[in-house]
This record gives sequence, structure tokens and C-alpha cells, in this order.
Amino acid sequence: MELTSTLMTDLPRLLCLVIALAGGLIAAATYMRRQRQSQVAVLQRQPPASNAGKILYHDAPTVRVAENQRVDRVRKLARLLPGEHVDIIENRGSPVPRFRVTLKDLGQRDAVPTAHIVVTYGGTQVSCGPQVQELGHNEFILPRAGRDEPRTAIYHYHERGDTLDFMRIKLRGVDAESGAAEFDVMQVSGHWLSG
Repeated sequence: MELTSTLMTDLPRLLCLVIALAGGLIAAATYMRRQRQSQVAVLQRQPPASNAGKILYHDAPTVRVAENQRVDRVRKLARLLPGEHVDIIENRGSPVPRFRVTLKDLGQRDAVPTAHIVVTYGGTQVSCGPQVQELGHNEFILPRAGRDEPRTAIYHYHERGDTLDFMRIKLRGVDAESGAAEFDVMQVSGHWLSG
């Protein structure tokens, strides 16, 4: 009898505690969902056509592994109109650009958008996948990247003992309204201790 009377007097407090915990869990779940949705929306946001010739996204982390070890990674999304170029790596006053992508023209091949580009990579010859048409020294007709990205990309890979140099360019798409092409460019250089 005493247990029942105690339970009856504590029941409203227990009910309030359960309601407060449930409300807190719902609020936390809603907050986390909104944060995730806002991050996805930022990544999916299509840049306006006024950004032609500019870097749209720039990700350049440097990872220090140990003393004398270093990995530099640059990833940029660039939107270019025909005749425009973008310097992926700062030139630092040299007459030869360190890493420049120039869009010469846009076209189509087998109903797939293409971009005619010239790549300047510090005087180094770069390679391309089998679906990319090579026109001359670092001059290519690049199709829009498909599921098999290595076949539709321009790249450079060079390993020298304790250093690594890697670069990749792919065409993300062509905006028919503005006549601009969007490129995804990545460059990685690494240096580590030998032995």
C-alpha cells in the first residue's frame, strides 16, 4: 500500500522527466539533421555564371608527418569561359607558369560535352586517359568525366626517390547557358624521409 501511494505521488515527476528527455533527444536529432543538410546544400550549390574564370573551391591542406616529411595537396574547382585561364599554383614571378589550365574552346563528341584545353605544368609533358584526344604538346580535347574517371582525365605522376608529384584534371561539366566549363583540378606533392 505504501509503495503504491509513493508511486502515485512520484508518477507526475517521472512523467515530466521522461517527456524532458524525449524532447531533448528530438531537439538534438533535429539540430544534427539540419547541420548535415546545410553542409550537403553548400556542396551541391551550383555557382552562378558570374564566377567564370575564377576559382570556385580551394582546398589546400598541408600534412606534416614528421620532421622533413611533408605532403602538400591542392584541389580546386575552376569555372572558365573559352579564352580564359586559371593558375592552379601561384606563379611566383617565373616566366613559365607553374600550373595553368587554359580553355580554348568547347564542343561535343558523341553527344558528350568536351573542352579543348592547354595545360602548362612547369614545362613538363603530361599524360591523358584513352578517351582524351591529344592534339599536341599538353593540348587536349577532354570529355566530361564519366564513371571511369582515369580514362577521361589528364594526369601527371612522377616519383623521384623520396618525393612524389601527382596532378589530375577532369571536366566536371559544361554549362550550355553561360558557355562555361567547370574543371576539377588536384595536385599533390610529397616529400618523406628515405630509408
